[in-house]
Amino acid sequence: MEGKYTKIATITGLIVLGITLWQLFSKSDKKLDGEWQMTTTVQEADLKDYKGLQIKWKMFITENGEDIKGTAEKTAINNIPLDYKIHTSMTFEGHIKGNKMILNYTETGKLRNTSGIMEIELQKNRFNGTFSQTASNTSGTVTGIRTTKE
Repeated sequence: MEGKYTKIATITGLIVLGITLWQLFSKSDKKLDGEWQMTTTVQEADLKDYKGLQIKWKMFITENGEDIKGTAEKTAINNIPLDYKIHTSMTFEGHIKGNKMILNYTETGKLRNTSGIMEIELQKNRFNGTFSQTASNTSGTVTGIRTTKE
């Protein structure tokens, strides 16, 4: 009888440990509130001058359960800081499911607004993914790194 109870206790302990570790890592990895630096890199565009551009954004995310919203401001192109007078802004909203985040965004430009979507995979204090938008039928990669402490 003693061996039977030892096996049950061991299995129960492993299940509890597994659930605890899953909760620790899955919850903390996805807490996104705060300031981030996002970089978009244009890979495809109808306007050839856009191809290869690397754009840096200062991004602020608010998370409410699976819902995400926030703002971003364009701060540099190809690592050249932009004068604050020509910064453009972006608003976005979306949702998280598992380790995936989908964001719909609108960038306010000088001549018109641009809309787009980002499909992102979340990691601890980082994200990677793709974007596509209406300006010149542009698409490429997006990366982000948290700049505020948790």
